[in-house]
Amino acid sequence: MPRLRLGTPLSLARRRRSAIHFPTLRRPISSDVAVVGGGITGATIAWRFAEAGLRVALLEARRVGRGSTAASTALLMQEPDEDDALLAGRYGEKRTRRIWERSQMATRDVVSVSIRTRRVSASFASRPGAAR
Repeated sequence: MPRLRLGTPLSLARRRRSAIHFPTLRRPISSDVAVVGGGITGATIAWRFAEAGLRVALLEARRVGRGSTAASTALLMQEPDEDDALLAGRYGEKRTRRIWERSQMATRDVVSVSIRTRRVSASFASRPGAAR
């Protein structure tokens, strides 16, 4: 299996600006929730908790956004971790369909909220995947 690309994202490698450094955690802290991992998933989860008024600690072992996020193509896919057949065997057809629907809704919500609240100049186009 090929090694996961780590390091500087290609989009940032062309820039000459210095990286932002965050302090190392050297003492106990208090928070309502701790998010482990400072990639796009962890950062998004931490942001949403903070917007909801919770005190959030985002913990990253190395550099924020420099793990698998650095190798990302920025393709956002809505897909539960388990196969349809396995989910259907465990939860039944009706609940499996609901899992997929809720996953799709959550994906759309994250994108639309991110674009709207951060005033990002972007568009979002939903494309059909495998037939359900």
